[in-house]
Amino acid sequence: MTMDTETKRHQEIYGGFVKFFTYSTVAVIISLALMAIFLV
Repeated sequence: MTMDTETKRHQEIYGGFVKFFTYSTVAVIISLALMAIFLV
């Protein structure tokens, strides 16, 4: 299966979105853990 430039571009954008979502989720979990430690 050959990949044209449009498909390659879409995959790069999707990869960036997944990376952003992963880092955002980790940041939220760390924030909640720190809030549970220091605010309770």
